[in-house]
Parts: sequence; structure tokens; C-alpha cells
Amino acid sequence: MNELNVMNKKILNYSLVIVAIVCIIAILLFHDGKIVVGILAGIAIALTGYHMIISMTLSLRPDEKSGQKQGSLGYVLRYLFYICAFVVMVVLGIPVLALLAGFLCHKAAILLYVVLNREGDDHD
Repeated sequence: MNELNVMNKKILNYSLVIVAIVCIIAILLFHDGKIVVGILAGIAIALTGYHMIISMTLSLRPDEKSGQKQGSLGYVLRYLFYICAFVVMVVLGIPVLALLAGFLCHKAAILLYVVLNREGDDHD
């Protein structure tokens, strides 16, 4: 398994553990299924966006001009996806803060991965 696949698998696992902990805390604190659904929807949105980033970076064209154009298009499409997904969830009655909490679980997983896999930083 190459380094990128190992990283992605670790980040996915960290995301799932973090979101499970957050869901348990939400159940204990709020006793509201919509909040748990929102957290799970938020992590699903974040993981889909992450997959979009990985796919886009692996398919970038080697020449700078078309690569920049492709990267910009991927960026715009990803944010349009985020907006549409969040709007649909809010229309369905899912709390925005629950969506954001789930979304941030993935960001926390990426941060955790970076902290745990830091290799010999040069500190003067």
C-alpha cells in the first residue's frame, strides 16, 4: 500500500473514532436524534469533500496553466457541493451546528494525523 493510501486510511479511521465519540457525547447531552444525524451528515460531507480533493490532486495535469485551471475548477465544485449539501440538510431540519460539528470531526482527524505522524521537524 502506498504512502497516500496509508495516510488516507489513517485519517478515515481517526475521523470515524472522533465522530463516534462526538455522537456519544451528543446523545448523552442532547437526547435529540436530529443532532446525531447532523453530526453524521457533517462527517459524510467532509469525507466526500476530502475524497474530491484527493481525486483532483491525483488527476492534475502536469503543465502549470491547465493544472491551475483544473485545480481552481475542483475548488469551486467542492465548495458548491458543500453549499448544496448543507442547504439540503438545513431544509430537512438538521441543525447547522450539528453539521458543522461533524464536519469539524474530519478536520480534527487531519490535525491528529499531522501531530501523530510528524517526522523530525527541524527546530533550531
